[in-house]
Formats: sequence, structure tokens, C-alpha cells
Amino acid sequence: MSLDYWVFDPSNCEFPKPRVSILPSTLDCSASPNRNLALSDIGLRHFSRGRYALGEAYRLAGLDKQGALLAPAYHCVTMLDPALALGAEVRLYSLKSDLMPDRDSLDQICAQSDKPVKALLATHFFGFVRDFSWLKQWCDEKGIVLIEDCSHVLFVEQYQASGAGLYGKFIASSPYKFFSCADGGLLYMPEASFLDGLPTESAGFLAELRGIKSIIEKSRLPKISTDDIDLIDWQLESITTTAPRPWSDQRTERSAQSMQYSLALARTAPLRSSRWVVSHSSVKNNITRRQENYRRWVQALSDVPNCHGLYPDIPPNVVPYMFPLYLDTPMPHFFWLKQLGVPVWRWDEMAISNCPVAADYRLHLLHLPCHQSLSEVEMAWMFAAVRKTLAIPEAGVQ
Repeated sequence: MSLDYWVFDPSNCEFPKPRVSILPSTLDCSASPNRNLALSDIGLRHFSRGRYALGEAYRLAGLDKQGALLAPAYHCVTMLDPALALGAEVRLYSLKSDLMPDRDSLDQICAQSDKPVKALLATHFFGFVRDFSWLKQWCDEKGIVLIEDCSHVLFVEQYQASGAGLYGKFIASSPYKFFSCADGGLLYMPEASFLDGLPTESAGFLAELRGIKSIIEKSRLPKISTDDIDLIDWQLESITTTAPRPWSDQRTERSAQSMQYSLALARTAPLRSSRWVVSHSSVKNNITRRQENYRRWVQALSDVPNCHGLYPDIPPNVVPYMFPLYLDTPMPHFFWLKQLGVPVWRWDEMAISNCPVAADYRLHLLHLPCHQSLSEVEMAWMFAAVRKTLAIPEAGVQ
């Protein structure tokens, strides 16, 4: 099948590189590996990325050219790529404003699908673990395999976020998003026998060397200084006095996976160095720092105009992946933030659906880092840059 996508093309905008790392960049290792494993080794398979773990989950769920996948309308394209690589049909279900699945949409799409729905992907967005018990019952009643997407959740051998992985027949996660490693994906299944005969191939020697080099280089990235905070006003004055550079928002049709999904890597195991970093990193510090940084984002932006945090309250059991910030006017505020080098991310390449929330969040919802590697100066610089930028009136630009 083919899907229509909206693709944001910033190539003419000449955005500088982010001045702060979006993902963890410094090692936080203990002398011995963590041994209080939360998951059974026999129910695990390791991959180079979470997208390939998802691909195996889709395949084992029976997805093929004769079947359909139900996936959230708000998504990263790599959530859909593995299904498209299998030739399956993808149906996008609507979400509510808090990114919970809309049951009416699920009922309608399932009833209208001209192919049997084999699997449903349910995502715990931004690390906020959801109660999918009703969704599990809905899937069971219809004979659909529920797959839990924990790519935004701290879900590794050493730690299973409270409430995550309770309902899915398959659980896929992305450890590299939570640790300073070069790669890492995880497929977990409580019924371990389904993973029998699922081999993965080790990365080559040169790939291992490149992974180690990447870890070292990330830890040596130039750091923000207090002088950079003092320069924000001057930089904004320069940026905001000229019109944003031209950009394009293109509609395109795609019948296969994107360039971000490589069939050659679908069965590749993560680097040994990546697994070492995950197994030796301090999970306690990871959790504490992320929660602290998230709460600091909430406080820093509580009185800032033209925006609001999607989730202003963080429950004790949540280990946040990013801080989601809704911009009232992404044009021009998103552009100004990018010109400053603020590490903002968003899913602006997305398959088109009839979900108004997904259409809105595509350009309006930013993902801001709150990981454990952020220094006090980096946090202060980001707070100042976002506060000062969003305080500038958008002057009627939409």
C-alpha cells in the first residue's frame, strides 16, 4: 500500500548544529555491572535500533501483505517503516490531546479495514507510561496482537519502568535514547518461546571501533559557557530582524519504508560497547536527573507566553525521555530557536491521517532534552534561550 506523507524540508534554512546534545553524551559508569535484572534473558533479543526490534515484533505477530497494522496517527516514520518493509497495510488511528488512543477511532478503522488487522502498536509517548489494560482487552476480543512501543521508556535488562510491558505480547524499546551509547534496541516477550530461532548477527570489528569512537567524540563536544547566556539577547536581535529563510512543506507518496530503515541492518545486534555502557551505567542517576530536569523545564516555562507543556505534572514512576512543549506559533518561534542552536526536535515528517491532534502536533509540539548528561550551564542556557525567544511577539506570523 501507499501512504501520503507531509515532509518538512529545512534545507534552505541553514540551521546550525544543536549546541547541546539531544541525547546523553557523557558516560556515567560504575565499577561493576548492574545485576538486579528486571527482565529474563531468555525473553530478550538485542538489535541495533528499536525500529528493528519492532520489525521482528510485527513479523512474529503475523504481519505481511495480507494483513494490516493499526498505528498511532502521531508517530515517527520509523514506527511505520518495519510494517511497510513487510508489505503490510498501515492504518492510522486517532489520538486524544494527551496522546492516548481514541477508542471510537479504533473501532471505526478496524471495522472498515479491507484486510484483517493483525497487530496494534500502542506507544508510551515521552516516557509517560499509560494504562493499556482496556486496549489489551479490546485487542483480545478482536484477535489482534498488542505490541507495546517502549522506545520512549526506560525499559532495559536492568530496569523496567513501572507499568510498562504489562500488556503487550511484544515489547520494543530503544536503550540508546537513555544511555550514552552508539546504538541499541531491545525486543522483549514474556512468552520467550516465540523468540526461539530468532538469531541476530554481531556487528563487525570496524563497526565496533566506530561505535567506541562515537562514544568518545560525543563526550568531547564543545560545552556551553556562561558567556553564551549573555550573548542570547544580541543573537536574537540579529535573528529576529530578518525574515526566516524559505522552507518547504511537501506532500509525498511512499509505498515502501523510508531511508531511515535499512533491511541490511534488520538482524544486526547492537555493538558490544553499547551493551557494556548500558549494563554499567547508573540507572539511579539516570532516573533522578531526568526527573529533576523535567521538573525544572516545567518551572522555567510556567510563566512564558506562546507555549505550554504537554504534561505539566510528572508522576513519580515516570522516567521522561524528553520534555514535550507545545508552541502556539511555530512560525517563527521554532525557526528562531533552531537559529540559536537550541536542541529542539519534532516529528515533522509524518504519514497523513484524519487525526486533528496529529496534524496539529506535527509542527507545534517540540521535544526538548532532559537527559542526565546535561550540565547546569547547559540547562540555564536552554531555559534562557527558550524563555527569551518565546517572549518575542510573533507579530501576526502563522
